[in-house]
Amino acid sequence: MQKISSYLYPNRVELLADLAGFTTEYTNVYQRIVKIYKGVDNVIEFDIKNADQKRIELVTDPVFSDIKLNLMDATGNSIGQYDVVPSDFQKGIAIATIPSADISEFSPQFFKYSVTVTKAANNIVLYADSRFGAVGKIELVGTAMPAVRPTKMYDKFAGEIDFAGNVMNRTSAIPTKFYEAVPTSIMNFEISTVDFTGSIYLEGTTDSTISVNSFLNAEKIQTWTTTVPATTTVIFSDIAVGHFNYFRVTWTYPDYRIIGVYNSPTTQYGKISTVEVYYGEMFC
Repeated sequence: MQKISSYLYPNRVELLADLAGFTTEYTNVYQRIVKIYKGVDNVIEFDIKNADQKRIELVTDPVFSDIKLNLMDATGNSIGQYDVVPSDFQKGIAIATIPSADISEFSPQFFKYSVTVTKAANNIVLYADSRFGAVGKIELVGTAMPAVRPTKMYDKFAGEIDFAGNVMNRTSAIPTKFYEAVPTSIMNFEISTVDFTGSIYLEGTTDSTISVNSFLNAEKIQTWTTTVPATTTVIFSDIAVGHFNYFRVTWTYPDYRIIGVYNSPTTQYGKISTVEVYYGEMFC
């Protein structure tokens, strides 16, 4: 049996404030590269000290205010500026959060950062060390969360007409299996109708590649029918992928041979406007 240990540690960085105008000892404060991850809000904790290595009061009688974390790319271009909020419970501790959305479009790389404060109406920097180094490094190492396959929307459909002139429309083949560490186990389908009358059904095939005959005798997994015009959203939920390699959404209109009307079916019986496919849980 394998055992994995997990630890809850603060992502803490020490900062040095030159309050007296000079420093008393060398202290390499940004001695490590801070790691952040895509897909989560990254919380960074700052331990703010004076040159004597004593924590500075930030709440009850602060010597400075408006603490900001400045995040930059490798060339110094700004990515974002974030409030560094003093802790009510620990002297000298302040916390900043980098939202996941701000780094979602970046590939793994190294960023720069600095921390500035306002003191006596002046904007000053908190130093990296006693040699007045003011810039630290942050490494964006990728995602710490499993990737969610994005929703796929279909709004263009194929159609065919049988020998009696009845129209059948459908989506293209919808793949169910990908090169994933954790295979998709369920799928959901959200079908938007506009004044639609007829039947909608989901069919699946076990064929590994799609041909003209793949859905010839396909299994109908779920069906929805209305005999009156309906503008609604039809949900086929929690469809087990199982042995199916492809799904397809198909819809038919009332049998023209019974109705005796040969106009365009979308004029007479409405249409399907979109089909949205959710891999895994459906988020509405």
